Amino acid sequence: MPHKPNLDEDYTRLLQSLLPPGPAWAGNNPLLDGLAPSLARLHQRAHDLMREINPAQSMELTDRYDTLCGLPDPCLDPRPQTREERQQVLDAKVNTVGGMNEAFFKKQLEILGYPTATIEQCQHRDNSPDTTWGEQWRYYWRVHIPAEARIRPMTCVSACDAPLRHWGERAVECVIERLCPSHTKVLFAYPKGKNHASH
Repeated sequence: MPHKPNLDEDYTRLLQSLLPPGPAWAGNNPLLDGLAPSLARLHQRAHDLMREINPAQSMELTDRYDTLCGLPDPCLDPRPQTREERQQVLDAKVNTVGGMNEAFFKKQLEILGYPTATIEQCQHRDNSPDTTWGEQWRYYWRVHIPAEARIRPMTCVSACDAPLRHWGERAVECVIERLCPSHTKVLFAYPKGKNHASH
């Protein structure tokens, strides 16, 4: 980024103020005129460095931040992103505080495009889905994906061994499973109905 001309003038005045008094320094000084732009450029680069410390504003170190943060996220669509989108993803990656509670996972689902998704903790069920499992169900929880989930039916151009209908938000499942506490198991439920299936 080019430095501002008035920054050159500021450094020229600063250098002039450091000179000893006397007629030898009166008038124009080519040495100071040459040093001031160099100091102004150094000043600007230091300013740039301060900006680069924040991934949300990084312009030059974005690729390095991506590498450090494991981006692009293998769970998400690897489509090309604008610089602003990359900065937003980096900011979220670096500054998002993790969590193990329901509110944290609801926030992740909202970020992934499903603000109406709900979470059910199996330990809160009145009746255990399978009584032989007993206490083991306390480690299971279920994410209910709403009706707008991607449902893909078999068509006339599908492979002969393709299922009649398959569904699932792989990106959502990938991200939630990666964030899922290691001692728990997450299940995903998709809506039943005329045009939907459950899973």
